[in-house]
Order: sequence, then structure tokens, then C-alpha cells
Amino acid sequence: MSTENASQLKPNYFDIFKKVLNELSWREVSSFEEIEKSEHKRVLNLINVTNSDVLSSYIWDFQIEKQEIEVKKDETTIMNDFDGRIISVWENSNKYKYVHPTHLSPKTSNRVDIYSNIGNLIITTPQNHNRKLSVIYVSDLYAQGADGTKKPAMEKSDDTSILPLPYMEQILVYGTLIRVKANPSFAKFGYWRTLYYNAITNLRATGAKSSEDTPRITFG
Repeated sequence: MSTENASQLKPNYFDIFKKVLNELSWREVSSFEEIEKSEHKRVLNLINVTNSDVLSSYIWDFQIEKQEIEVKKDETTIMNDFDGRIISVWENSNKYKYVHPTHLSPKTSNRVDIYSNIGNLIITTPQNHNRKLSVIYVSDLYAQGADGTKKPAMEKSDDTSILPLPYMEQILVYGTLIRVKANPSFAKFGYWRTLYYNAITNLRATGAKSSEDTPRITFG
């Protein structure tokens, strides 16, 4: 199934918004274009906050991507044109060792298997041949448009989260609700929070197993 078709099966940004309003017993909004009230805009913002909090809390296997980059002979600095945090860099089966930028020195320049990263630059040592490096990274593009194009956050009514089914709706709806109310004494707060964390737990249980820490979810 294509990315585009898969995204069409998911509840979109406006669908999630309407489900949140329904749980809050707020008056329904008939179209995305009619959203003008500040409390509605706050809900839209908190949907994205929930989405980014969950996706940035853990290295989820569905966020891991790979990109090949060409490094020319004697080249040491390569523009990093992907959106995400580097996990590892490989040349064929040889894994490069990460070195902090402040530790790059004439002593380390003799090593052929190191790299560093500053902003949007990947820095490596010069070689006397062209190289193809494989960069493994965790993407920080947390949403996608109806055409499958990934983006940092949901903006249009038909945008969706990259969170997979069947957990996406429960995470976004109940995660947004506990942020809207942000009051543990509210009657439904405990129920919403339980459903939210259960969905995150179930999502993690279906992913690749590793020694990574558990997701670090906040209400910020």
C-alpha cells in the first residue's frame, strides 16, 4: 500500500479535532476554515504538542530512516539535508565512530572511520577516494500531507500524524484532552490519561525491542 493510500485511512487533523470537541461536549465546528475561536486554536496546537511529545520521547522503529550521501575525494564537510537526529554513519559494513566537534584535532584527523555533526553539517576526515556513506537517523518530521509529503507538524485539515494505526487516534485524542484540561481533579481526567498511556504502552510493545529507555512523555 502506498504512503498516500495509507494516510487516507487515518483520521486527519480535523477528524482528531472534532473528536476532542465531542469528548469535551463542546459545540461542533462544521469546517476547518471556520475555526477562529482562541480555545479551538489552542486545541489544534495541543494536538500537535501531543503528537510531537510522543514521537520525540523514544526512537520508534517507524521513524528510523536511511539516506545515502556522496562524499568526494578529500571532502570533509557535507551538508546534512535531511530532517532528524543521526543514529549512526556507515561506509559499507564499517561503522563510523562519533566524535564530539570539540574533540576533532590533528590526532583524530588520521582516523578514517570517524564523523561529527554541527547543525546541518556532517564532518568527516578526508580520504583519497570518493565514498558513499549511509546515514541512519530518526526523523523529526512528525506529520504528513494528503500527498504523503512529510512535514514537522499538522497544519491543513487533511494532514495526518505519522503515528501508526490503530494507536494514533487514541494517543492524539486522549493526549490532547488531558492537556486541554490539565487538572487531575477533573472527572474524566484519570480515564483519559489511562487510555492515553495504554495506547503508548501498546504502541511500544509492537515495535522493535531494544535496550532504549521507555518513552519520556510530558504534559508540556
